[in-house]
Amino acid sequence: MGGIIWLASYPKSGNTWLRIFIENLFRNTIEPAKINDLGVVKHNDNSPALFRKIIGRDIDNITDTELHQYRGKVQSYLANGNESVFVKTHSALQYYEGLPLIHLEHTAGAVYVLRNPFDMVISFSDHYKISHDDAIEAIAAPSHRVNTSKQGVFQILAGWSNHYRTWFGVDNFNPLLMRYEDMIHNPIKTFGRFNKFLGLPKNPERLKRAIKNSSFSEVSRQETMVGFSERSRPDQKFFRSGKVGGYKSILSEAQIAKIINAHDELLFEKGYITKSGKPKF
Repeated sequence: MGGIIWLASYPKSGNTWLRIFIENLFRNTIEPAKINDLGVVKHNDNSPALFRKIIGRDIDNITDTELHQYRGKVQSYLANGNESVFVKTHSALQYYEGLPLIHLEHTAGAVYVLRNPFDMVISFSDHYKISHDDAIEAIAAPSHRVNTSKQGVFQILAGWSNHYRTWFGVDNFNPLLMRYEDMIHNPIKTFGRFNKFLGLPKNPERLKRAIKNSSFSEVSRQETMVGFSERSRPDQKFFRSGKVGGYKSILSEAQIAKIINAHDELLFEKGYITKSGKPKF
């Protein structure tokens, strides 16, 4: 029996890195998988091509309200197979205009990638071409959304804290949590938990090879050489730095304090700040 295994995250939190790891893990080749040829995780839940396929016509002049009516059919189409399918999403697990953004009846499971908002907001700012201050405001807004464009059907992101709470607030639904920082500092253990979540047999060499072939240095090298098809604009560098703590030389103390003030509960709960409210990273 099939179903969707969601790869969920707030934007710029490591979702694409996880997808490239999965590609390398399943292909299990000596050479790294090409970042512009991802076939294992090839679906986004807001893909305009998928909506066009299900609706049967161009979607340029269709309202968001009407588009939203088709989300269930799109997700049913993705889940309609004998095997589970990975699907990337940045949507919050909540309702919009009376209908869910994520249809759990078509869901087999979920993995949630969480990244500290201090670093994430810098990449978020660059990706959406807005100021750091505007990005900090956006990730604190409980109704924040990304509008429909040629790149994707609209998504309700909510705020950074709200987004996480929606995915971990459903009875009898337990996504696997992967912290971006653990993916960097303890990849064997963290990606090993992902393999166990999928029920894959232990294979240390295969795991290490997939981690190496999806490393930041490798994907950044490929992007420099041939570009990356998922860039939102030509001048963007998708794989920017990948470091933990890079925000310290970029954000002001006031900006850091504003992030903490908006998300202190979840920041402390997930080990990003101390009891006194100081960042750990």
